[in-house]
Amino acid sequence: MSFFYRRPVQREDFYKGVKTVGFVSFIPFMLAAGPLSGYFAGIFLQKKFNLSFWVVLLGVAFGFLVAIIEIIKILKVIARMNK
Repeated sequence: MSFFYRRPVQREDFYKGVKTVGFVSFIPFMLAAGPLSGYFAGIFLQKKFNLSFWVVLLGVAFGFLVAIIEIIKILKVIARMNK
């Protein structure tokens, strides 16, 4: 019968879980915000300095790269927190 026994959730475990869910739920927003900000920055630079459309594509790529770097940082914090 010990298979069905669940120990009561401690307060620290609960808060650690809530904190982890908060960090993980931030990841999709990072994946959306990085390329979008790169797109808008590229559009601004294209109109301001009369550049080609490649500036917009570079902005999106740079925004995606920065988002991936920030997600890696978030995952490191989660891993360190759950030790």
